[in-house]
Amino acid sequence: MTHDEITALLHREIVPVTGCTGPTAYALAAAACRPYVTGNILSWNVAVSPAYLKMGFGVATPGTSRTGIAVAAAAGFVGGDASLGLQVLKNTTADDLSKAFAFCDAGIIRISAAEQESGIYVRNEIETDRETVMAVVRHTHDGLCLIRVDDQTVYTGDQEIQEERLEDHPDQLSLDDIFSYAETCTCEETAFLENAYRINLALAEDGIRGGCGLKTGRALLEKAAGSASGDLFDHPLRHLPDSVEERINILVCAASDARMGGSRLPASAAMGDGNQGITLLLPIGVYGEYLHKPVHEITRAMALGALILFYVKMHIGRAAAMCLCAIAASAGAAAGICALRRFSRSRTEAAVKNAISPLAGMLCDGAKNACALKMSVAVRSALQAVELASLGVEAGYYDGICDDSLTDTVSAITDIANQTMDFLDSCMVQTILQKEKRRRFSDESPERQGD
Repeated sequence: MTHDEITALLHREIVPVTGCTGPTAYALAAAACRPYVTGNILSWNVAVSPAYLKMGFGVATPGTSRTGIAVAAAAGFVGGDASLGLQVLKNTTADDLSKAFAFCDAGIIRISAAEQESGIYVRNEIETDRETVMAVVRHTHDGLCLIRVDDQTVYTGDQEIQEERLEDHPDQLSLDDIFSYAETCTCEETAFLENAYRINLALAEDGIRGGCGLKTGRALLEKAAGSASGDLFDHPLRHLPDSVEERINILVCAASDARMGGSRLPASAAMGDGNQGITLLLPIGVYGEYLHKPVHEITRAMALGALILFYVKMHIGRAAAMCLCAIAASAGAAAGICALRRFSRSRTEAAVKNAISPLAGMLCDGAKNACALKMSVAVRSALQAVELASLGVEAGYYDGICDDSLTDTVSAITDIANQTMDFLDSCMVQTILQKEKRRRFSDESPERQGD
C-alpha cells in the first residue's frame, strides 16, 4: 500500500460515530426505509446476523438509557437521517424518541436472527397496507447496500466499494508499510487525529458528568480523588490522578460508559467501532500529554497505533467472536505508546505481542455497559506489555497463540477467530434468546401480573 493510500485509509477509517455502531446499523437500515413508507404499518421485522444480534441486546440508543435493537431501529425510522451514515442518529430529538418508544411498546417490531448471514448484516423490512419496503446494511456498519420497494430495487450501494473491502485483501497492508509510514508521515497528514482524540476525551468527560452506563469511570475517579472538592463530577478532568495508568483507565472506562449508556456525544471510531477508537486513541493521547510530547509526535504515534489496529482487523474482520478491543485496539495502543517512548521496531512488535497474547481468548459477548470492564483490561494489558517489552520481555514461539514474529502471531489468532466465530456467535445468540425468554416468562407470571 502506498504512502498516500495509507493516509486516505486513516482518514476513511478514523471518523466520528454517534452511539454504538450496532444500533447505528439498525437505525440506518430503518431510516433508509422511511422515505418509501406511505401506508399504515402492518408488520416490521429486523433480521440480523448472529454476530450482530448480540450488538444491540444490551446497549442504549443515544439520548436514552433504554436498550435493545427495536429501540434503535424505531429511533432511526422516526428521526434518523440516512445520509449521515455513522451519525444517522445525530439529530434525533426527545420527541422522536418518545415516538420510537411507542412503536416498541406496541410490540410491532419483531427481531429475528438471519442464521445464514455472517459478520455485519442488518435487514429492515416494513410491510404496510400500501407497500413492502426493505433495506439492507452489510459488511460495514454504514454499508447501506440495498433498498427495495415491493419488487423494485430503488437503491444499490457502490458495488466496487462493497467488493474492495479491506478485510477481503488483508495482505495489501504489511508491517513494513506501517512502520515506514510512521517514520515518514507529515504533521499535516496526521493532524486530524488530534481532533479525533479530543472527541473521545469529551465523551469521557460526559460519561463522568452524566453518570452513564455502569458508571465505572466515575467510580474510579471518586476512588482516586478521595476527599476532593465538591466539583469532582462537574469538572472531572481537573481531578485526574497523577498516575498516567490510572488516568488512562478512568478516561477509557468513562468514555465507554457514555457511549454504551446513551450519550449523544460522538466517539471517534476506528475501522467502524467506537469502543476500539476509544481504547486506541485515549491511551496514546493521554500518555503523550503526560510525557509533554509535541502534538505532531502524539498524532504520529496515533497513526502507528491505528495502522496496527487495522492490520489485526483486516485479517480477522470487522465483527468477531473475540473482543477486538482486546486483540486489536490494545495492540494499537501498545504500539502508539512505544512510539512515544521511541522504542525500536523490534521492541514495539514485542510489546504488541505481549499485549494481545493474554487477551486472545476474550469473547465478544455483545455491546453493553460492561464493555467498560473489558476495555479497562485491554488498556491495562497494553500498558503492562510496553513496560515488559522495555525490560526485554517478549512472548514467543512456545507461548501458546504467540509466535516468534508479530505476523505469525496475528495469523494464528486469525485462524482461531475465523474457525470458531460461527459456533461462538451461535452460542451467544442462544444465551441472549434464553435470557429474553426468561424475562418474558417472568413478565407473564401470575405473581408479576398481580403487582
